[in-house]
Amino acid sequence: MDVLETSESVVLSASVVGTKEGPCTADLLLEMVTVKLNRPLGDRVLLDAVTGRPVP
Repeated sequence: MDVLETSESVVLSASVVGTKEGPCTADLLLEMVTVKLNRPLGDRVLLDAVTGRPVP
């Protein structure tokens, strides 16, 4: 998980590791992860790095 923090937003980028051919969509599972930020999220917008859209 990569995180980019600015004064107005936090951008999250997730990736799959440990595979040679990428993820198999038949086995793709979601997993909750904890991200340590330099400061609280507060009023900043949380964005998905792939879509650029806010994360609910």
